[in-house]
Amino acid sequence: MLVKELGWLNTYQGLVAPSLLMTPFAVFFLRQFFLGIPREVEQAALIDGAGRWTIFWRVVLPMTKGPLLTLALTTAVWTWNDYLWPLLVAPGEETRVLTAALGIFLRQSPNTSPDWTGLMAGSALSVVPVLLLVVFFGRRLVDSIQFSGMKG
Repeated sequence: MLVKELGWLNTYQGLVAPSLLMTPFAVFFLRQFFLGIPREVEQAALIDGAGRWTIFWRVVLPMTKGPLLTLALTTAVWTWNDYLWPLLVAPGEETRVLTAALGIFLRQSPNTSPDWTGLMAGSALSVVPVLLLVVFFGRRLVDSIQFSGMKG
């Protein structure tokens, strides 16, 4: 209803905005990370004379590069693979995404068997962007998930 009231039906804003703005997973994921940051780091910055905003922007935010990259990659993959939301919000041909187009391609020949070769080719093409993301950012993703600690 909100997307309709904003006039974003059949637009790219309607497709992208819900994925970028506050998904419940993102809130939970970042909350858990922020709870894991030691209070001593913030207290040391306060003793050095930094204000709350300075602590956030110069101390805490640089520490969140890994979780933010992880969150960006998982959100991108989930959004790319989403089927129902693009089908509801952007039913027109000009804003149709690949996953919804593959579903429509499958249903185009109801009396005969589907064109499986065309469907498999389209499915293979739909994997390419996700594969490129993993190839280029996979190592950073693994590094960001690894926990760091003090060696004793």
